[in-house]
Amino acid sequence: MPSERPDPQAATPAGGELCDHSRSLIAELETVRRRFDAWTTEFKEGPPPPVLDKELVHKHRQQNVFVSRVELVGPEHPDQFICQFALDPEHPFFFEHPLDHVPGLMIIEAARQTGNEVCHILYDVPLGMSFVLGDAHFDFVAFAELSRPLFGTGTVAEKKFKRGALIEMKCEGHFVQNFETIGFMSVRWRIFNRRVLERMRRSGGRFSPAPSKSSVVGR
Repeated sequence: MPSERPDPQAATPAGGELCDHSRSLIAELETVRRRFDAWTTEFKEGPPPPVLDKELVHKHRQQNVFVSRVELVGPEHPDQFICQFALDPEHPFFFEHPLDHVPGLMIIEAARQTGNEVCHILYDVPLGMSFVLGDAHFDFVAFAELSRPLFGTGTVAEKKFKRGALIEMKCEGHFVQNFETIGFMSVRWRIFNRRVLERMRRSGGRFSPAPSKSSVVGR
């Protein structure tokens, strides 16, 4: 594995600057190098690590879980995490035709799943809540190769709480392969009690602030 670290100033997403914390996480990638090295060795020697429980990422089938682990960077960075994706090249939907790389839509789904898991595990959001994706931006600058493990680094910011419970957050991060940034993400999650969300739908209510036309309601 190369010893050089990616230059966080080399590229920024077209949607705007990354937050300072997200940039510093990449700049300090040396602090998680040993974990990435260990995960890379596991990837090469196999078998692959088990994926997360499907309930944590809001899926009904285990084969559709694309994240194997999420860990905090450390106690000094309580809102920063790293993760490893589990991207099966035999997946019947994302690899329904021959590909020599990981499709971007699969990586986007893996990022969505990671955000859900982060809410549940790191911020104690109970299972059964409904998640609404607000503004989302993804920018890929290189291919994700099938022969190498794909990692993510993320920073949670702009958290909002109601009665001590997380109801909104923004996550910005990088997709990392071979210690090079191959893509960026910035996504906002809103969290609702399902009964409240259903009442809003029946009454024609809108999210506040109103989401963009491309927003997606996820379960």
